[in-house]
Parts: sequence; structure tokens; C-alpha cells
Amino acid sequence: MVNHVKNEPYSGVDADKAWSVEQHGIDPIPLKDRHGTPAELFKMWIGANTNYVVVVTGALALSQGLSLWQALGAILVGNLLGCFVLGLTTIMGPRTGTSGIMTSRSSFGQLGSFLPKAVSLVSALSWFSINSVVATQALETLLKMGGFQSHAVVWVSLAIILAAEILLAIFGHATIIAAEKWIAVALAILFGGLAAFVLPHTSFAAASAINHGGGSFHTWLIAMGIVFSYPIGWANFASDYSRYFPAETSWKKIALAAGGGQFVALVFCEVIGVLFATALGGSLGDDPVSQLGRFLPTWFTVPLLFAIILGGIAANVPNGYTAGLGLLALRIPINRVTSLTIIALFTLCFRIVTVFFGQFFDMYQVFLNYMVFWTAPWAAIVIVDYFMRDGRYSREDWMKWGSGAYWYNGGIFWPGVIALIAGTVACVAFSNSPTYVSPLMHNVLGWGDLSFEAGLLLAGLIYFILARRHPLFHKSSLHVPLGGEVPSHPS
Repeated sequence: MVNHVKNEPYSGVDADKAWSVEQHGIDPIPLKDRHGTPAELFKMWIGANTNYVVVVTGALALSQGLSLWQALGAILVGNLLGCFVLGLTTIMGPRTGTSGIMTSRSSFGQLGSFLPKAVSLVSALSWFSINSVVATQALETLLKMGGFQSHAVVWVSLAIILAAEILLAIFGHATIIAAEKWIAVALAILFGGLAAFVLPHTSFAAASAINHGGGSFHTWLIAMGIVFSYPIGWANFASDYSRYFPAETSWKKIALAAGGGQFVALVFCEVIGVLFATALGGSLGDDPVSQLGRFLPTWFTVPLLFAIILGGIAANVPNGYTAGLGLLALRIPINRVTSLTIIALFTLCFRIVTVFFGQFFDMYQVFLNYMVFWTAPWAAIVIVDYFMRDGRYSREDWMKWGSGAYWYNGGIFWPGVIALIAGTVACVAFSNSPTYVSPLMHNVLGWGDLSFEAGLLLAGLIYFILARRHPLFHKSSLHVPLGGEVPSHPS
């Protein structure tokens, strides 16, 4: 990339400039439009994950019946594993030049990839809707503090939040990267203030008494699995934000920047969530925003509510952006703006359900548990696929239908499909969480939740065994990425 300022890398291109509508959809990014460095990912993932939903996730770990120290341990281990996987699912972007879920085409075939693509779209829509709930609650609280007591406040709040999220998502990649790095700084300061006000009300002696000294290793595994579910839930989005990098960008730097940024943000917010829940007696309840008034002075409540709103929007813009790309990946004949309009309507329906029929805290916990059932096996497969082919993909074949390297047998690459099904079955079979208790875990093994561990290991192993000698796999991996030779696994 040509430097436009002496000694400073050019950080934007005409097709992808901050505060201008991005010109690319799911098509592979041309070499002339490549720009950016892994450091951008570190800031972006901190901005996207410093939010109140993550605080709620930390409280969920404590609510499983753990002691304070057990919950903190579950947060550290769960995020270390989850962010490691997230980092590895980011490395395909520079080599493919396309969105994360489009990577499925090399592992499952053009037609076979519709299975993970459809589930990924539901995942992105669900994340978008869930984050909208918390941001809407914060704006609703803020408006009521200002004297607006009408029943229409909730709908006005949702309309404002949705409009901001959809607008930023329409601007696209460069705008998201630019906005998130500044949002990260503001949110870190304000959430640090929340921790400072909550900590004096957190008694470590009382924390041990909340759950009678803590839970068993079985309970700890359940909580650790819930924590792991949050970062792994972003895995299918990850390469969306690395696809503009030059093809030769170091995969190690990409993985470290993406996984490291997310790890810092998640641990920071989830520890606050544990402390906050401890101060409240063990739970944030179904309206976690309303609990803020218990410990915060009014002068700080207002800026913190703004931070929750900003954090919800910051987390949701990538969700909306990815969901829009997901609709396009399903070969639906619409443009990116139309797809985001559909997503806004879906979110409105979800919010109606939560207002009139749902318990947000319970719905969120169930959603996190279900996320692992498909995301962990999918992540294992695309990571194994990447390293088996040394990151070599055929640029010209990504968008082909009915032919090309990724059409395989009638559009399906059976090793990937079989591995995904087997991994998902393993996740369900070894689940022992509040969402689903399998007969195997309850009646035979009798302890622990090993769903994501079983799904990751089995899916990755089956794909490796079935794909490594498959003649069509070797044929598809002979191509060099993006029209030019680059070293295998550049460092």
C-alpha cells in the first residue's frame, strides 16, 4: 500500500472510508482496496465488548451457585479459551478477502454451507436483539429520569437505539473500526467508575455466604461454559473485520490482537458484573439497568446510562453489520441497506416479546447455552480447514455457484457437513447446563458440562480425518490466495 503521508501508512481507501457508505458486500476485497493493521482489531474488540451485557454475563457466572473466587476463576478460564478460539477464527479474513461465515464455503461446499450460514444469521440477529434490550432499557431509564413517564417511552427509546445502530452498520467496516477505538476509551473510564462505586458494597465474607461457600466442580464447569459461550458467539463474525488486511498479514498478530482485545474487555466487565451481583445478593434480576440506582449517585448514574447506551450500540453495530452480510451470503437478492432494514424489523418483534412475554435474564442465559451447540463445532472445522490448506484459498471461486473449487460433490463437501453434525450432537450429548441436561450426563456420567469441549474436539478431529485424504480437498487447496503467492503462515 502506498504511503500518502511520509512515514505513515495509508489507513483508508475510497471503497472503505470512515463515515462514508462502504462499497463492498460479501465479494472478496480487491488487492487495491486492502488496508489496515492488526492493531485496529485490538481496539475494535475492546470497544465492541465493553458493555453492560458483558457485565450481566459475569453476574450469570455467580448465579450458578459459585463463590466469588470460583466465579472469577470461571471468568478467567472461560474467556481465555473462548478468546483463543475467537482469535483463530479471525485469521481467514486476509486470505479469503470475504466475510467470516463465507469461509464456510471451503469447509462445507457452496450448497452445504447454507446450514451454518442460516444458523449464523439467527445468531447475529439474536445478538443484535439482545444488545438492543439493554441499551433500550438504559435510554428508557434516562428519559424517565428526565420526566418522561409515558408508556410510549420504551418504543421511542427502541426507535432511537435502532436508528443509531442501523446507521452505523450501513456506513460499514471503516466507520465501525474508527468509532470503536474512541468508544473503547470512554466506556473503559465510565465502567471503571461503576466498579469504584460498587466495590465498597462488596463484602468478601458476604460473597462466600451468598452461595454457602461455593459450588462443586460440576457447577464450576457449567459457569465456565456460560462464560466461554460469549466470546465463541462472535467467532462466525470475526473475519468480517480482518478481511481488508493485506493477504500477507501475519496470522499470529491477527489472532493475538483480536483475541487479546476481546479478552481484556470481557474480563474487565465480567469481574464488575460479579462484584455488582455480589453486592446485590447474587443476581442482577430481569431488569439489570434498574439496579444501578442502588449504589450510584445521581450525578454518575446519568453518564453511566449514556455509557450503557453507547456500549450497547458499539456492541450491536458489528452484529447488525454481520447479520446484513449473512443475508447476502444466503444468496437473497437484496442489497446491504435492505438487509439491515429487515434486521431492524426482526429486532422490533424481539423487543415486543421481551416487553410483554419474556424474562430477559433467563432468555439471555438460554441463548448463550444454545450458541455453543453449533458455534464450537463450526469454529473447529474452519480453523482445521485453514491450517490443513496452509491458508490457501481460491479467490475466483468464492462467488461461483454450480462450479469451481468449492462446489465439490453437487455443492456439498461431506467431511465438513458430517463433522458439523457430529460436533453438534456431541455438544448436546455432553450438555449439563440450565438450558439442557442430556440423559448421558445426568444418568451415566452424573456431573459437569462438557458440551463445548466435546463439540470442538470431535468436530475438528472428524474433519481432519475425513478431509485430509479427500481428492477434492487437495484440489481446492492447490490455489494461492488472492491472485498472488505468499508464504505459508507468515509471521
